Amino acid sequence: MKLFKLATTPVMLVMMVLGAKANAETSTAEMVRACTGLNHDYAIARDTADADAFAGLFTEDAVFTMQGQTFAGREKILERLKPGASANFARLLINTVQIKPTSGDTASGVTYFTMFMAAEGNEPDLPVTDFIVFMGEYHDKYLMTGEGCKITDRKTVPMFSGALRP
Repeated sequence: MKLFKLATTPVMLVMMVLGAKANAETSTAEMVRACTGLNHDYAIARDTADADAFAGLFTEDAVFTMQGQTFAGREKILERLKPGASANFARLLINTVQIKPTSGDTASGVTYFTMFMAAEGNEPDLPVTDFIVFMGEYHDKYLMTGEGCKITDRKTVPMFSGALRP
């Protein structure tokens, strides 16, 4: 019986190490999935002006830099979503998302996005035929919390901008 215990000990150790590695990989995959999903949730919350959903995407002390302005803290970031902050009807499309874990609970990422904005007015007739197209990148830092992935730092990097008219 003693020989059996000695023989099984190395096998058990290998299984424990492999199990720990599998859990770490699952955590990494879960983080990538959660932060990717967060970017899609961001587009919906932004386009529907859902303040609660939008605020829940950021940590309390998050920083968001766009159009040369920096908004520090969830409340300041939320002000960008309030009626009148964005005068035009728009739709945000999230395209390419790349998330890279940087530690057990943090990650960084780049997200390509395209935004279509109606040239005038908040509620244009659909379909919108006079609009501006803006393509850019979000350069982000994320934190995994008990509530899921949250943005801690987002920088908007413009790439293309122009008007499209029929």
